[in-house]
Amino acid sequence: MMDNQAQIRRRPVIRVFVSSTFTDLKPERDALQRDVFPKLEQLCASRQFQFQAIDLRWSVPSEASLDHRTMRICF
Repeated sequence: MMDNQAQIRRRPVIRVFVSSTFTDLKPERDALQRDVFPKLEQLCASRQFQFQAIDLRWSVPSEASLDHRTMRICF
């Protein structure tokens, strides 16, 4: 029997990449993180998708480096 994390990892991923300099759009990025991304994550999960916000202030997710997706995610 597959554990819950393995099942989640197999779901299709919807990524939102937030791009600007680290100091530009700080209030907007913070609002996305606080208000929008949690709702998108719930919406995606309810439809059997993963949601992944990518903001380079946070770096690229560690699991992306495990299978050499860092550059692909950034582009």
